[in-house]
Amino acid sequence: MKARRFRSNLRLLLHHPSVFARAYRWPIAILLAGAVLDAATTAVTVATYGAEAEVHLAQRWVMACLGPILGTISAKLIQVAAAVLVASLWRAWCGWLMVLCGLLYTLAAVSNHFLLL
Repeated sequence: MKARRFRSNLRLLLHHPSVFARAYRWPIAILLAGAVLDAATTAVTVATYGAEAEVHLAQRWVMACLGPILGTISAKLIQVAAAVLVASLWRAWCGWLMVLCGLLYTLAAVSNHFLLL
């Protein structure tokens, strides 16, 4: 029985990031748009109610240390980098995973805006 080769875009992402960005420009655009919306609404929420309003523990720590604006930006950059890294591990699903994350970020922004959680 022949072993299946693990196919990922990790090597492409690490060695040729511009090629990766070109190949997945629309999923990355959706991911970034959702992340920006989520970061904007999170920054307003954290500035208004404090870092305790953030649900994610690691993000709450970053926001408590760096403040609502710089903390939100730093936490969101780390989160987006992790999403791209994890999505790159599955070549067949890479674009779809980034789109899904972008849509989830958008839902989080709506939740922040209307204070649903």
